[in-house]
Amino acid sequence: MPQITDDELLARAEISDLLVRYGQAQDQDEWSLYEDIFTQDATIHFPGMPMESRSAAEFGRFLQDFNKTRLSGQHLIGNTLYRFGEDGAHAHVVSEVVYITLHPAETAGRVRRVRGNALYSDRAVRTSEGWRIARRDIAQKNVEIDEGDYDPALLAAIESAAATRWFDDFGAGA
Repeated sequence: MPQITDDELLARAEISDLLVRYGQAQDQDEWSLYEDIFTQDATIHFPGMPMESRSAAEFGRFLQDFNKTRLSGQHLIGNTLYRFGEDGAHAHVVSEVVYITLHPAETAGRVRRVRGNALYSDRAVRTSEGWRIARRDIAQKNVEIDEGDYDPALLAAIESAAATRWFDDFGAGA
């Protein structure tokens, strides 16, 4: 196994930060985090799914509209492998994703749960602003959708947490 260089470790950390910011942008509705993840001409593709490819900007708007209808969400991105080009300015990054979203059901007090697994295959490039994703393929692996009853107090706590602007008070009390 080749030795990992200091430059590669730094690149991995920067790219890992892109992946985390992507999940946090969606889960906390912190769309300013989304702005520096992709290159200006980045595209998102959905192989095998009934969705057309689109620009990263268009996909960001789609996600923002989707979030208006949900109660809460969580994206866990991990098991990430990195393969760097010989020039050190390009990387192929593959990550496993687990996501859970909660949506209001048609029946009061019930919640529709969507749980799924996907794979992100990213082409990352080093730009003058740092690493950015130039292409993402999202391969769906599993989706489970059901409805469940939620205790009103728990549902209120979930909605309150989802509405909290967690980054607004970052560093308060430090």
